[in-house]
Amino acid sequence: MNLSSLSSLQWNLIAGGLAIFLFGISLMGDALTNFAGPKMRGYVEKYTSNPIKGVLVGIVITGLIQSSSATTVIAISFVKAGIMSLEQAIGVTLGANIGTTVTSILIGFNLGYLSYFIALLGVLIFMFSAKRKNKYIGEIFIGFGLLFIGLEMMGGSLEELKNIPGFEDIVANVGQRPFLGVLIGAALTALLQSSSAFIGITQSLFASGAISLNVALALMFGANIGTCITAILASLGGSLSAKRTSLFHILFNVSISLVFLIILDAYESLVRAISRAIGASDLMTIAVGHFTFNFIGMIIFIPLIKIVARFLRKVIPGKDSILTDLGNIELDEKLISAFPAAALSQTKTAVIQESVVALENIKATKSYLNTKDKKYYETSKEAEAMVNDMDTKIQAYLLNLSQNQLPPEIEKDMQTYLQVQMNVERISDLSENLADYYHEIYESGTGYGKEALDDLNDICDLVINNIVSAIEIFEEEDLSRFDKLTEDEAALNLMEISLRKSHYARLKTGIDMTTMASYVYNDILSTMERIGDHAYNIARATIEPVKTHDDIQIEDAEGNDLY
Repeated sequence: MNLSSLSSLQWNLIAGGLAIFLFGISLMGDALTNFAGPKMRGYVEKYTSNPIKGVLVGIVITGLIQSSSATTVIAISFVKAGIMSLEQAIGVTLGANIGTTVTSILIGFNLGYLSYFIALLGVLIFMFSAKRKNKYIGEIFIGFGLLFIGLEMMGGSLEELKNIPGFEDIVANVGQRPFLGVLIGAALTALLQSSSAFIGITQSLFASGAISLNVALALMFGANIGTCITAILASLGGSLSAKRTSLFHILFNVSISLVFLIILDAYESLVRAISRAIGASDLMTIAVGHFTFNFIGMIIFIPLIKIVARFLRKVIPGKDSILTDLGNIELDEKLISAFPAAALSQTKTAVIQESVVALENIKATKSYLNTKDKKYYETSKEAEAMVNDMDTKIQAYLLNLSQNQLPPEIEKDMQTYLQVQMNVERISDLSENLADYYHEIYESGTGYGKEALDDLNDICDLVINNIVSAIEIFEEEDLSRFDKLTEDEAALNLMEISLRKSHYARLKTGIDMTTMASYVYNDILSTMERIGDHAYNIARATIEPVKTHDDIQIEDAEGNDLY
């Protein structure tokens, strides 16, 4: 290719059009995320009870937020926290691949002329809306319009590519060696961090006549492989289950791409046939290819989910240690500015993980109480160190998140998570104190009789029950469970009083107990009750969240809102 001939291209329009297109697709995705994102986690968690439901959730969520990578990352974080099984995560990942085709389908409608009016409508909505939710709608329209404006700017100039000497030879070479197209597509998608953006560019290139359909399809295969980079990064340093989920994402996209690469000619004919049958434009033709690629792949893998899960467990063998696994929290700094709702979702998952580690701490202290085995004392110390480390990371992450201009609902949830996380840390601290009490007793060569030991086990069981309930309330925001926990918290307070009386009664009967053991016994009861208080605080902070400035209403003497 003669490089001097490239100067004939209108590079200003290509560069400007590309910039507007990429900005438009980013703005639309961010606005959709902010509009639908705060509830995203709840939907993913609630409706993925089996792999098939996971597929549907993956489709819907990714279609809304326009990021299969974000959906996959969240699935990985859920697997890390033990909230979601590997099979469920596989289903979500399959659905996410379908959901990401929405952008290419939208581009396929080729709304070039109307795009200017769509963008104008978005600007008007944004300018004259007081509510933040409506401003997000305005941004969605603006991004949607800019997407097409950018494509239109690029289109005319890209069409000139085919007239440049030597360009057709390069395209023909890629057409003869489609594997090169796959590599190019994978590399550029990994660079852009968006398969939707790269496929949109591919659509524009094909529509302009600059590349053939088989080259466009090869680039599309590569785009699906390149998008795996985000899932790979999310699994680094994570649990075995998280690594297996990431491996599936790679396995799916690479294997399906290779299959379709082998049958590229037949697949090209299928795409052309479908496009002719529905009267699709050139832009929509690539969208048809993108959708059918992921749809056929999904159909192939759905019946194989359990088999694939078993295969992944053999490829990455081993069993996760609950503390080691839970201690590896996923807090992606890039999401703070690019995807605040996903950042907040990761924070919630991290707080749940921290809560479970704190729960394992008090369970370890109970085991130490009953067995005198020092390994449980060491487990308690390990859990406390983990919680402290997680506490530092979560607080730093939330501090960074708070530096951004956040929607009110995200800010409110962030304040709640801070309150919850603070109480979780105190639960772990107090659980370590219990372990220290038991250690002090056993190192002195004394202990408790069966009756006293049974009483301590009873109150510990109730405390553990309350912590579990609090975690579930925080995770699911279930008001009905809060009412039950309120009753259990009252029962815990009464039990502490009752057990103190029982202890005094035993002392009066002359039961052989050292002064130190007797003194520590009361401290143990007090510590148990304080742990229960913090568990209740977790639930209360969830159900009655801290109010932000946006929630505060100032009224005049007559009760009218001033602002």
